[in-house]
Amino acid sequence: MKSFELTKEAKEDLRKIARFTEKRWGREQRFLYIKQFDDVFHLLPKNPSLGKHCEYIKKGYRKFPQNSHLIFYQEDEKSKIIIIRILHKNMDVESKFLNT
Repeated sequence: MKSFELTKEAKEDLRKIARFTEKRWGREQRFLYIKQFDDVFHLLPKNPSLGKHCEYIKKGYRKFPQNSHLIFYQEDEKSKIIIIRILHKNMDVESKFLNT
């Protein structure tokens, strides 16, 4: 069965998104928004080519939109989806990948 894994950076991105969402829109909205991310995380291993190529960042990277955010991921040699980062669509995305 195909699976997924979040990098430590992606986990931290998700924590920041959760904190911001709860502070801005409340706990209920935080749960709903994080659930939507979880749904996408489970969808990507079943359909790894759903995201658009973003080879300009790194070979093999893809991105998939989730509301105001972009989920960056790649498929490893065992067909596991590695969630690399979760960034707001208005961020300077390329600068977040300088050390990858």
